[in-house]
Amino acid sequence: MSKYGFDGGIDLPNPSESSKTRPKAEPGSVEKAVEAGKSLGFVSRDASTRLKPGPKRREPQDKVSIPGPKRVVDKFRAFCQDRDLTLWQGLELLLSEKQSGSD
Repeated sequence: MSKYGFDGGIDLPNPSESSKTRPKAEPGSVEKAVEAGKSLGFVSRDASTRLKPGPKRREPQDKVSIPGPKRVVDKFRAFCQDRDLTLWQGLELLLSEKQSGSD
């Protein structure tokens, strides 16, 4: 007897021909099915876009990840912390000062 308690193993049935091939769906049949479901009151189960907790976003959001020397990143973080700014606010401030200085 093996350590799992099976002597000769298990005989599995041979796969049938019908399980190997599936008929192709007609083009447009998925759209028809979705419309039929909507008319019966079914709602999409797709994940909706969740807003993160916190203040309401007044404009579209994005991310920037900038690797760089630690001394520069630390200096920028200190700049923002000294002025009680978030990182994006500090970046916006520096950009607006640069823009107004080049005019």
